Amino acid sequence: AAPFVMRIKQTTGCVPVCKKSIGGKQLKWMRKLVGRQYRVHLTFDQLPVLMRSKELNYAVRGYPLGFQAPPSFTGLKDDEFYLYNHLKFIITY
Repeated sequence: AAPFVMRIKQTTGCVPVCKKSIGGKQLKWMRKLVGRQYRVHLTFDQLPVLMRSKELNYAVRGYPLGFQAPPSFTGLKDDEFYLYNHLKFIITY
């Protein structure tokens, strides 16, 4: 079963699916995945979920797990790693 329910022609607000703290080996592993630009692949009704940009005229399967921000972006000494923890779905048919 899916961790959330989607209904046709019904707008739903933010629904928390899970809350998890990570550290140690898991944190190191997540940083490695973000650094390697790992993408999360989802399916809806047995079809792949796409990340789409009308402005840039592209669509790509899945979404990035997160991004790596260099010191020039953060002002810190080392790279910072961020995870995308909110998803927004727009289903067209």
